[in-house]
Amino acid sequence: MIASPVLPVIETERLRLVQPAASHIPAMTAFHGSDRAAALDWQLMPHEAWRHFAFVLGHTVLRGFGPFVAEAKEDGRAVGLFGPWHPEGQPEQELKWTVWSAADEGKGFAFEAARAMLGHAFGTLGWTTAVSYIRPSNARSAALARRLGAREDGTWTTPRGTEVRVFRHQPGGAA
Repeated sequence: MIASPVLPVIETERLRLVQPAASHIPAMTAFHGSDRAAALDWQLMPHEAWRHFAFVLGHTVLRGFGPFVAEAKEDGRAVGLFGPWHPEGQPEQELKWTVWSAADEGKGFAFEAARAMLGHAFGTLGWTTAVSYIRPSNARSAALARRLGAREDGTWTTPRGTEVRVFRHQPGGAA
């Protein structure tokens, strides 16, 4: 039996980044059922969203690292999923991010959480590089990658045939 790693709790000014838990599933399910998710071709039925959440947990068990859920310190609500990611079939280690509610967009939560996750990946995990794979139509994510100090570094075609832009992060990106 594989022992499940316990992710540390990482705090920023307004967020607490924690290990994903069952209490976060409703927020993720709501996102995957939204028009915002549909625009990114990420729309899932509730049972599929549950399975995707289990995939996130399994990634952490199998890799020893994985993404965190950002919770707002003010009320504990789940803001989104952020952090290190490297599933089978993906050529490089990735820093991923998703803000789950439209109400939390444009408030700097994504930058705050992603910056903390860059520190975790390059510090605690010892990564020397990371990428973020971003669909060409996702201007907000591309802007966030640039704000984090990433530079565009070509494209990659996923195993399902989707071409994404590659944004490369380096240690000491956004301060």
